[in-house]
Amino acid sequence: MEPTLSPALASHLQALVRDPSPVALDAAQAKLERRLAGARPRRVRPARWIGAFATAATACLVLALVLMPTSRGVAFELALKHLRDFRTLSMTIEQQSQGIAMPPIHVRMDRAGDARTDIGEATSVVVNAAEHRVLTLLHGPRMAMVVALPADAKPQPDAALKWLEAIGQFQGKAVELPGQRIIDGRITHGWQLDVHGMRIDLWADDDGVPRAVEVGGHGMAMSQRIHVTVDPPLDAAIFSTAIPAGYHEARPDRD
Repeated sequence: MEPTLSPALASHLQALVRDPSPVALDAAQAKLERRLAGARPRRVRPARWIGAFATAATACLVLALVLMPTSRGVAFELALKHLRDFRTLSMTIEQQSQGIAMPPIHVRMDRAGDARTDIGEATSVVVNAAEHRVLTLLHGPRMAMVVALPADAKPQPDAALKWLEAIGQFQGKAVELPGQRIIDGRITHGWQLDVHGMRIDLWADDDGVPRAVEVGGHGMAMSQRIHVTVDPPLDAAIFSTAIPAGYHEARPDRD
């Protein structure tokens, strides 16, 4: 037995299976064209995309400036500034005299004038500017000697640090050295300075951080190679002039 459909449902099914009349097709086409003609393209405000473009361009410029390596001239000037305006300084100095290697010297110093110099494993000299005292330690015999400095005494640079004083006074034009060196895992570039017959080769990385110094020159019997670390953290205890435990104090001669 076939199912019986209501008159309304039967009318809808017949409308789905039979072709639409030409009049209905023309009416539908005309309606679609009217809707398309009335739809206008969305306008883009120039101010918005111009502003977005300017913002993107500025961001790209800032990024390029950040990633751009420092020029050689700027790096050299920054290296000089680091060595002139340091807060703390640590140096390991290797010296040769007439081709004979001398004991290495380790120097740590700060801007206030405090300094500790360790000469190999034999001797340490501590200068405490605030206390106006100098402590000398002889590690072999475990002897210590303390000397009081006059209140108005001005610290004199150690002979091994003459190059640092020379850099502070340098006003000439440096000569860029050929080639590169890898120091502390960083690519460095070199410049040669001539100061009063002293030849100083200064090596710094692309950020202008000094990494090494070589000192020599005509008529100089001693040459130096210095590994430099600028502004490392230093424990104030290394500048103490208290006599360490296990050392006995030796009185300086008064003659």
